[in-house]
Amino acid sequence: MLLPILTNAQFSSAQRQMQSSNAMFAQQNRMFMQQQQQQRDMNRMLHNVQTTESKLAKEERRQKKLEEKSIEKQADLKTKQAQLAALESSNTDNKKEIEKAKKQVSKSETKLNKSKTDLESSSEKIEALKKDIESAKLKKEELAKKQEEEKRIHEQEKAEKEEKKRLEKEVKN
Repeated sequence: MLLPILTNAQFSSAQRQMQSSNAMFAQQNRMFMQQQQQQRDMNRMLHNVQTTESKLAKEERRQKKLEEKSIEKQADLKTKQAQLAALESSNTDNKKEIEKAKKQVSKSETKLNKSKTDLESSSEKIEALKKDIESAKLKKEELAKKQEEEKRIHEQEKAEKEEKKRLEKEVKN
């Protein structure tokens, strides 16, 4: 009568140990998978920052070219305005020339305004890219801190388990 109880108790103890071992393995596996996911997230963040920085550099080069073209267009406009003023101040009755000069001035003003609009758009895009970079860097730092914290907690849990195993061995001996 006592034999089935002892056998059952031994089996139950072995079963509990197996369940405990399985649970510990599953937790370690989850931690490992989580660490891998975090590493992928860190790599993705780093790639995003690098990509955004290269876009920023490209947009800054574009903005510089737009500024140069805007200066050229402004100088062209001043030249055409001076030509128009010279035609208007001369006492000639060449209305075709004056109308042609007015159209050129108008065209130059339109081009200059478009250039200024493009320049403003470029400036806004640069600011947006700078904000994106800053935001991505902050997220990356937060993720790194979270990863370090989880790693520290994991190490602490591991040390506690090792200590618990050591104490159990001492109690058995």
